[in-house]
Amino acid sequence: MRTMMMASALALAAMTGGALAQQANVAPPQIEVTGQGEVAVAPDMAVISLGVMHRAPQAQDAVRAVNEKMDAILQRLTEQGVDAADVQTSQLTVDADRGQQMGGINDGNMEEKPLQFIANNQVTVRVRDLDALGTILDLVLQDGANQMSGLRFDVQSPAPLEAQARERAVQNAVKQAQQLAAAAGVELGQVRRITAFNNGGGPKMMEMSRSSDGVPVASGEVTVEAQVLVIFDIAE
Repeated sequence: MRTMMMASALALAAMTGGALAQQANVAPPQIEVTGQGEVAVAPDMAVISLGVMHRAPQAQDAVRAVNEKMDAILQRLTEQGVDAADVQTSQLTVDADRGQQMGGINDGNMEEKPLQFIANNQVTVRVRDLDALGTILDLVLQDGANQMSGLRFDVQSPAPLEAQARERAVQNAVKQAQQLAAAAGVELGQVRRITAFNNGGGPKMMEMSRSSDGVPVASGEVTVEAQVLVIFDIAE
């Protein structure tokens, strides 16, 4: 009899403990929202990708012509106040133009054209004086630049803008959670977790040209964006 009572007590304890453990594993009711924040400012720097391409029957002739023009471009950038640390070679190639050689055959002419070589030298340039940007572009084109693969605007010190964008993203998340809680008739509890994501920024070409001389350039605005995931408890 005593043995049966002890067994029953142990079984009851096990059932009670299991129920309590199961209740402990149940997550409290929560509200999960994604907040967005952004800061738009006028850029204070431009990044240009430009270069020189030349075709010649001999590879060394193509390279020589490209080097002469690129030397003139680099000297011009220095004269315009661009620091050497803001100029970096991004591509340097020499290729045989076999497509041009076979063009005659494709046109019905069975004779192959002489083989040509293409030399290409590309540089990435940071221009920190946007008022001089149009003039710089005009001058490097005069010096022989015949390739322009990119122009984007940026800010030199993005960290304070990123912090401001994250702050606005959190504020946006709190506002959303408060609206959801009010609509559901519950009380918003404490923040359980915040996860931040970096989305970067991008230029919005929406302003008039900054330069009255040389190549007209629209600088627009640089938008720094932030996104956060915030989980709130629902107050009991």
